[in-house]
Amino acid sequence: MIDINKEIKELLFLGPEGTYCEVAKNQIAAALPFSVPAQIPLSTVKSIIDYTDQNEFAAAVLPIENSIEGIVRETMDNLLNIKDPSLQITAETVVPVNHCLVSKAKDIKKIKKIISHPQALAQCRNFIQKTFSDDIEQIEKASTSRAAKELIDLDDSFAAISNKRSAELFGLNILAKNINDEKDNKTRFVFLSRSKTSPSGNDKTSIAFVTKNQPGALVKVLNVFDSLNINLLYIDSRPSKKNLGEYVFFTDFEGHIEDEPSRKVLDLIKLNTNYIKVLGSYKRF
Repeated sequence: MIDINKEIKELLFLGPEGTYCEVAKNQIAAALPFSVPAQIPLSTVKSIIDYTDQNEFAAAVLPIENSIEGIVRETMDNLLNIKDPSLQITAETVVPVNHCLVSKAKDIKKIKKIISHPQALAQCRNFIQKTFSDDIEQIEKASTSRAAKELIDLDDSFAAISNKRSAELFGLNILAKNINDEKDNKTRFVFLSRSKTSPSGNDKTSIAFVTKNQPGALVKVLNVFDSLNINLLYIDSRPSKKNLGEYVFFTDFEGHIEDEPSRKVLDLIKLNTNYIKVLGSYKRF
């Protein structure tokens, strides 16, 4: 159960319906102590964050990291643009990526063209090569769910790489399951809300910071975590988009922002940073 102390009337997620983000949204919604009246798919991360930022009773579920592809850049970049300081990451969930080959056809031998998101096509490269001839046509689409939906209006020679939920949603046959090359492929999703979380004893804190432009600044920041015996769980960087050669570092570390060691970390790393933003403290998945 997710500890929520703020009313939520709208829960937004990266659509369309049938995506892995919808699966994550359903997991988050099931863990809430109440039902959310409106659950709304939008087409971009930016539109979701902007809407949630501007509407007090809105919350959102967004992808933030994939075990194969790494960080979701659009999510990371837009988290920095949140203006309401009370809107933070308050929970996370992980969804296994189990790609399926779906079609209106019942026989895989009829398939001549495969449509899907380019990442899904890349993640199933070995399956495609082993199952089909070299002249199989691969067509890129905006999302795996959209590809599955388009099959409704296409003939039986088309198949899509999508998921089980999409097949159920659009009345398609599953010709092959779990076809991704990496079987342990997972995506982590975060829940943005205005609820205040409390320490659970198994928490993580996510922050973003920009170091001062001086030698050893990043090392000095990382040494703070080491000196306080705080475990770094994740670190990555994105261009700041303000100055050439300037980067924003995204970091997850063990502990809750209300814990004394976490507060001390933030106080000390401010000495070697020009910018720091707490993205949230929440219970680890």
